[in-house]
Amino acid sequence: MNTTQRITAAAAAVLLLAAAPAGATSHEPAPPAEQPAEVQWPPASTHGKFLPIPEEFKQPFTFPACDSEVTIAPGDVDESEYRALVTAEGDTVVEYRGDATADITRASDGAVLDEVDLSNRGFETYSADGTTLTLSGSGPAVVAAYSEVEAQAFDEAGLPQAFLFLSGELAGTITFASAPEPGQEPTVVSAEITENSTEYVFDLCDLLDQAAAEETAAS
Repeated sequence: MNTTQRITAAAAAVLLLAAAPAGATSHEPAPPAEQPAEVQWPPASTHGKFLPIPEEFKQPFTFPACDSEVTIAPGDVDESEYRALVTAEGDTVVEYRGDATADITRASDGAVLDEVDLSNRGFETYSADGTTLTLSGSGPAVVAAYSEVEAQAFDEAGLPQAFLFLSGELAGTITFASAPEPGQEPTVVSAEITENSTEYVFDLCDLLDQAAAEETAAS
């Protein structure tokens, strides 16, 4: 799971979009037979200019959730873009913005949340040594825990393991054992929710259950 997807799950987000950059994990789907050239992430400074998010980061991604696997794929709306700035200390700050939607599917029963609005704004800050990632973003966004350490942080904050929030702000810090290497899963040693003013929080599994029930009733 790339760090872009951690914040918005497909656009900014992808928590959020949603969503490889420095934190790729083993939950990503198998790469295509012909892979595009690897994209540097975190990116070099764009000198204040917003650019389209690279197509390599807009592919569907799958992660374990809801006693199954859940796939988030870009929807019909995609106007997401980013800009990157490098601080005097060498940290890289990446800002995301733009309208975007996503389709969310559960493998076990085919339940689908179609065209989920994930139009938001988010930030990632990568420390100069690559061992710390700070994330913050506004709703609407989909967020999920991708490690046991992150799951514990969610529990402590009273948040579901995978959820949609419609408004408010969510921020957190993830620390890795070492700077992530391309193609390798980074070891998360700590995770902390540093701000949680989220409103209208919905468990993603409950939403998928409702979608499955509605599909069954309509058939």
